[in-house]
Amino acid sequence: MRRFLLLAALALGACAPANQRPALTPSLVEAQHAVTGDQVSARTQSSLVARYGGAYEHQAAEALVQETLAELVKAAGIEGLPASVTLLNSASYNAFSLPNGQLFISRGMLALANDQAELAAALAHELGHVMARHIAQRVVERARAAADTADIARNFGDGEATEAAITAHRLSLAAFSRNQELEADRISIDLLAKAGYDPAGVLRLLRSLERISSLALKITGSPRREASPAATHPSTPERIAAAAQLLRSKTAKSGKTAREAYLAAIAGVAYGDDGSTGFIRGRTFIDPKLEAALTLPPSWLLFSLPQGFGAIKPGGKSIAIITPLSPAAAADPAAALKRLLDSAQTDAAMVPLPAGGAQGFQAAFTRETSDVRVAIALSGETLWRVVFTSSPHEAAIDSDFAQTLASLRAPGGQDRRIARPLALRVERAGGPGAVKRFAERAGNPDYGAQIILALNGFSDPAAVRAGFALKVPDFVQP
Repeated sequence: MRRFLLLAALALGACAPANQRPALTPSLVEAQHAVTGDQVSARTQSSLVARYGGAYEHQAAEALVQETLAELVKAAGIEGLPASVTLLNSASYNAFSLPNGQLFISRGMLALANDQAELAAALAHELGHVMARHIAQRVVERARAAADTADIARNFGDGEATEAAITAHRLSLAAFSRNQELEADRISIDLLAKAGYDPAGVLRLLRSLERISSLALKITGSPRREASPAATHPSTPERIAAAAQLLRSKTAKSGKTAREAYLAAIAGVAYGDDGSTGFIRGRTFIDPKLEAALTLPPSWLLFSLPQGFGAIKPGGKSIAIITPLSPAAAADPAAALKRLLDSAQTDAAMVPLPAGGAQGFQAAFTRETSDVRVAIALSGETLWRVVFTSSPHEAAIDSDFAQTLASLRAPGGQDRRIARPLALRVERAGGPGAVKRFAERAGNPDYGAQIILALNGFSDPAAVRAGFALKVPDFVQP
């Protein structure tokens, strides 16, 4: 009970006169000046670009992105703001902004958008954060929270009061951030209308984001997490509902979408991984540089890592991490596995891999909350560390582990055919069956058709009309 009384006291304490506490919090103007300083902006920009694969060059797409942003800035009536946008070499579906007006958008987001209005929606949302000075507001709120916590600790002098203050402010800051996201959506709808774009592009882009994230959950069998009061972003369904309600209250005309021009501009944009750490094609991983290929059993979903790859099985109960080791380790697979087992603090027995497959050693051990299977396997001149972790008594872990190890091989003809970068092509559908054919052509027969549908705003292949222009990932021609 005392904890709830303390939280209530903290909530009411915000009304206390300002002269009863030291002036520890900056003003909004001071915070905005601090976060837009040249050194801070340059440092943050460099870090963001490096984290997301560097800048990506594609003349037509870059020109359209810059043109769209310029129209939004003009519609907003912003003068003197150095609003520009950098295209990032990242397959993720993301866009960011810095307080000085520098915007970033991933090539993955270009692949997800279906027309210029949806591209404008992504840019306008980030521009909304800049216009509303959201980052500076968060700086002020964090400083205020720190000052409040210091006051409580000094005045009450016990850990429970301080913990209650921290909890209250964590929830308050999370709600503050969620409201900023919804405000940026509101600003983006207004900006699109003023710039002559279809404001419903905001709603369509949000629905595409929800569709692609729901597909990932479906493929992996992962449950949807309930919204948490501590979440700093509203859920996409919450944003969709708010945007739909706001659009219903608008009387503005639909505006332009420029779908055909948009598709023409992004044709040839890279899609998915760039092959720097190997290629993932369906359930197969191929690393041409290391002369290795490996295929996981059905139902596993693969994802790229800085080195090698990871995989998850539906329900999230089994995870695999497969990475190459340094060339020096290749001389002694047994020693490499022994070091791995020592680091795991287990004396599990090492046994040779079955004859007829890759050379190396494997081991199995059980933790309180998981079963673990590990192996060091040699392919060509490279040792691969294979680690499978599952919930206790997961029946398929041994067979999945064994099948994966048995599939380790030097890349064959089919492997080399699909171990190529993908780029977006615009294809006219010949009917509902076209989507499946496009997926098979791109080396992803397992769930590629579902991805193509999600990228093009569909959930049902029967809805794809003959002659409809589709964005299709396809191999870059040598």
